[in-house]
Amino acid sequence: MKNLRGILLLLCASSIAFAAEDPRFEQGARFEAAGKYENALGEYRSILASDPHNANAFYAAGAVRLKMKDYKGAIANFQLAYKYAPKMQEAYEGSATAYEKLGDQKSAAAERAKNPSYKAPKSEAKAEAKAEVKTEKAAKSDSRYSYNSAALLKAKQAFNAKEYKTTCTAAREVLLQEPGNPGAYYYAGVGRYELGEMDKAEYNLKRAFDYPELGYNAHYYLSLIYRKQGKKKEELAELEAYVRLSKNETAIASAKNRIAELSGAEPKAPEAKIAEVKPAEVKPVEVKTVEEKPVETVESKPLEAPKPDKQRKLADPSIEQANDAYVQGDYVSALSQYQALQKKFRDEDTRAYLLFQIGNVYRCRRDYRSAVAKYREAVEYYPNSEWANEAQRAWEDAVWQEKNADALPRH
Repeated sequence: MKNLRGILLLLCASSIAFAAEDPRFEQGARFEAAGKYENALGEYRSILASDPHNANAFYAAGAVRLKMKDYKGAIANFQLAYKYAPKMQEAYEGSATAYEKLGDQKSAAAERAKNPSYKAPKSEAKAEAKAEVKTEKAAKSDSRYSYNSAALLKAKQAFNAKEYKTTCTAAREVLLQEPGNPGAYYYAGVGRYELGEMDKAEYNLKRAFDYPELGYNAHYYLSLIYRKQGKKKEELAELEAYVRLSKNETAIASAKNRIAELSGAEPKAPEAKIAEVKPAEVKPVEVKTVEEKPVETVESKPLEAPKPDKQRKLADPSIEQANDAYVQGDYVSALSQYQALQKKFRDEDTRAYLLFQIGNVYRCRRDYRSAVAKYREAVEYYPNSEWANEAQRAWEDAVWQEKNADALPRH
């Protein structure tokens, strides 16, 4: 671990699409969205400790370093990302951007030239024009990715059917097969948006611009996210990009009204709130969201697993029996009973409670990785249950405990 940490420090070591299979990417993105960059890097170092060639982790670390203005560190991480995933276009572009921040245009051009899909321009003027078109026109096709795979079509169909959890699951399947697929990013982003998970939605949508069919619409969703967050400058930038790229006249008119409002100018037509007029291509609907509280920093005081005598009990006697085993410290019996009860109950609150308690059992046994997985299931599968907020807090605490397990006292 020390050797790896030394290597990462030397390299100056966030979703990609949260790398689909590892919850630590999601936790890192939360830290990144909260501006807690060192904590985010800690999550990615943890991934690299067990998977030193994880291109997604190097890319995510590079993106964080770029925000920290540690441009040399970002370059090192982006270069390792495309070393282990040569087709990861975002890594080449990230490295080039970092060189540009350092004022080294020659090295930036060299980084872009390494990209297997890079095409040398006939002149610098034409190159700039092509770069601008490529950046702003998401409708341009990209042969490196498949947009007709069964998993991506499943994500699209699930989104149209308003089955947003299935949308996200299918998008993750695509990313496991094709890291960097903009279409998967798009459906992961809009799915997360509809589930009220704004930080995750933002992370994915920023990587969806090159999706030929609906990439431009990612700008619209980002504008909605930034409006909710009160980030007027970012909202304005996304709306302007959407107006340039969209062909939906109704949504464009609404976007222009909002732009005029943000700019302090009088709208040309009667004002219509942008949240009420959705693009025709994708029609997001408002859903009840789970309020996410700020994530504790690594320096925060560690929280113990919930005290057994403070556990709320549900009415069913079989659940109380499992709770009694938990209170008595018979975790093997409690775990077995909770898992058996999952087959019995179908209502959201009870199923969320059982996942929460299973997570608590794992925490008491110091199996923090399994605890995080169960808390995460409770939050993602049952976001409207009364246990979602408690599971969210417990999830964050378990992540802290996993990272600092060696320093925690043993009972």
